[in-house]
Amino acid sequence: MLKNFNELLNRLNTQKKKKIVVAMAEDSDVLLSLEKARSGGLAEAALIGSRKLLDMIAIAKNLDLSNYDIINNEDEKSCITEAVQMVNRGEAQVLMKGLCSTKLFLKGILDKESGLRMSPVLSHLAIFESPNYRKLLMMSDAAMNIAPDLDEKIAITNNAVTAALSLGYKQPKVAILSAVEKVNAAGMPSSADAAIIAKMAERGQIKNAIIDGPLAVDNALSEHANAVKNLISPVGGDADICIVPNIESGNIFYKLLTVLGNAQVAGIVLGAKTPIVLTSRADSDQSKFLSIAAALTIS
Repeated sequence: MLKNFNELLNRLNTQKKKKIVVAMAEDSDVLLSLEKARSGGLAEAALIGSRKLLDMIAIAKNLDLSNYDIINNEDEKSCITEAVQMVNRGEAQVLMKGLCSTKLFLKGILDKESGLRMSPVLSHLAIFESPNYRKLLMMSDAAMNIAPDLDEKIAITNNAVTAALSLGYKQPKVAILSAVEKVNAAGMPSSADAAIIAKMAERGQIKNAIIDGPLAVDNALSEHANAVKNLISPVGGDADICIVPNIESGNIFYKLLTVLGNAQVAGIVLGAKTPIVLTSRADSDQSKFLSIAAALTIS
């Protein structure tokens, strides 16, 4: 169990220094977050993009680009291809999106011949440090899979569990969320999916995790809610990971925790040969830095 991002950073400090490669790196927020990681001794970085634009940003932000490997390339598609190839060649352990379009970036990752996909599904994992929860909380998927079916939810769950194991968890507690804690297959199909996934874990089809569902979000995170509802659950009130039913619920979960709950957050994409840092333009420098740190720790 990790209580906060400081514990995650301490874990990263004990690891061998790794390298991040950025496709179309000419983005000031990305460069500032990379500089924080580099100056903190966490990672090295390779920047693929326009040398001219990179130099302009460096002057404006007072950055020394001599600390980075720079590959001058002004073509979006070939920037992505080169970044993916660097990961495939073992020259970088984390891939990060810069100014390139998300569509082209993911297309390069999913290319059947030269891409990076390992899992049946790529999924987004958010990691929150909330002042209202006693430890880090992971949630998936708020950004990649719009309306996952049962098989996709199983893959999303496996991706999240694998990430938690890489973070040092022995048996992460996973809550498969719905709006209620009782199965209502006809009226609320997500409750039936949750029950199936929980039973699969119970019978060893999903390994190295304690999984329960369906659980409403209060059951997953509040011991008091379980006591009031007389719900006995090995996960209830103590979840490490929440798996949401669809992208709408995940998006609401994410934004409520960050906007109203004052949570710090890191976000990465799982299911490829390496963790992928794919942040929103609205994310803060700190969020981008924490995303880099999480990806480095998991890689």
